[in-house]
Amino acid sequence: MDMAEFRIMQKLMIRVQDRAKEIRSLQDEVPKLKAQLAGTKGIFKSKERKALETQIQQTETKISAMLAELPDILKSDGYPDVQAFMATYRKAEAVVDKYNCELAEWERKVKESRRPAEKERYVPPERESVRDQLRRLQAEGKQKPKHRSHDRER
Repeated sequence: MDMAEFRIMQKLMIRVQDRAKEIRSLQDEVPKLKAQLAGTKGIFKSKERKALETQIQQTETKISAMLAELPDILKSDGYPDVQAFMATYRKAEAVVDKYNCELAEWERKVKESRRPAEKERYVPPERESVRDQLRRLQAEGKQKPKHRSHDRER
């Protein structure tokens, strides 16, 4: 996994976060609709009550469908579940952040040194080691979770 693959992971993360925001906004809408339904009283309000009940039902169905679809977004990319993806993403993000800090420090040192001989002393951080770490983390994240046995031998 290199930086391009990490960017793909970032896009996947953004997609999942956007979907979670949509779900949250719909979940926030349901209590408002129920309160509006409770406030709709009277003989001549039956059509309005029925429309609100239908809207509540449709919103709840849409929330359920979106919640069921969320893990499938990640499974299509090879992750067994949301937790495995999140753990892998957080670890990969830490590796990339560390690399970026090291690179910024290297660039600062190179700019500060005035003589060409001094510039050669500073070696940029190795991308290969970061790439190897990211590949290992991604492979671990895509493995099926191991279930621990609750039975203990005595």
